[in-house]
Amino acid sequence: MKHIILILLLSLFASNSFSQDFFAPKDTVAYQKGGILYKGVHYSKIEDMQRILLTTPNQEISQLFSSYQSSLSTAKVFSFIGGFAVGWPIGGAIAGRKFDTGLFAGGIGVSLIGLLINGGANAKLKQAVSTFNKNTGNGKISFRPVFYQNEYQQLSAGLTIGF
Repeated sequence: MKHIILILLLSLFASNSFSQDFFAPKDTVAYQKGGILYKGVHYSKIEDMQRILLTTPNQEISQLFSSYQSSLSTAKVFSFIGGFAVGWPIGGAIAGRKFDTGLFAGGIGVSLIGLLINGGANAKLKQAVSTFNKNTGNGKISFRPVFYQNEYQQLSAGLTIGF
């Protein structure tokens, strides 16, 4: 009888020592090409990104996302003005007018400023995504046999799976 109890205790110890505990990532968001990737879907519209990133009440994410929105709007304005200033002299030259080099060069400069502001906006979005991922944390999934007390007040050994 002592041998059977010893074998049972050793087998319980062996199963407990080889059981698994790991941390699985919860809902994470990835930055991808001016938008975010969430659960396999790419979101590039600001409303969709706002709905996902601002699910948790975090002031830092809110500030980073509002900074991203304002920087992106500014970048779009600069890019539009730069594109117009580049396109007007080219269209005039095609129509037979004299090519305006100053307006063309100014348009290229304004477009480059818009691209730089857009890069800063994307950096803010990346920071918001990384802050979101830090705050979601990881969930512990455990496959450990434990001792528990059932409804008949008897101690039993069983397998619990916790999420």
